[in-house]
Amino acid sequence: MSGEPPRHGIEDVPFRFRTPIEIRFRDLDALGHVNNAVYFTYFEIARSAYFKAVHGRQYNVEDFAIVLTEASCHYRSPAFFGEPLIAEVATIAIRSRSFELRYRILAGETRRLVAEGRSVQLAYDHRTKRTIALSPTFRREVEAFEGRKIGSAATGTSGRDGSDSMK
Repeated sequence: MSGEPPRHGIEDVPFRFRTPIEIRFRDLDALGHVNNAVYFTYFEIARSAYFKAVHGRQYNVEDFAIVLTEASCHYRSPAFFGEPLIAEVATIAIRSRSFELRYRILAGETRRLVAEGRSVQLAYDHRTKRTIALSPTFRREVEAFEGRKIGSAATGTSGRDGSDSMK
């Protein structure tokens, strides 16, 4: 074994969506590279842009009742101020109440791999404080955007659907 963390099948993910990420001075740590916690903000920025592209409009909190239940990041190389980044996003699993996204952050022209991540989102009714089913429209829109059918299982996941995690 090489001692390198597992890639979680990221090389097989068909990323169809890309959005630029600008490194702000405030994103840097004392060593002069992007702080590890900031990558989760980059994933959030990319996730919002992805859903705007998928649904053809900006979603409001009232429109899209989801909560983030799991997020992870594998750091591959440092990113520095002034370096253009590209964030890629893909939906790799849709279950009855949750869905999984994968992320890849690349350094501009060289396409050097900077970070990889994943997140699990859960359909949630904030009024009743209970999980709800994802709508068939949600699945149709995501699959149309991705250009493929999306199953309920994803490679390299923890195996948890998350559908009962907030009941």
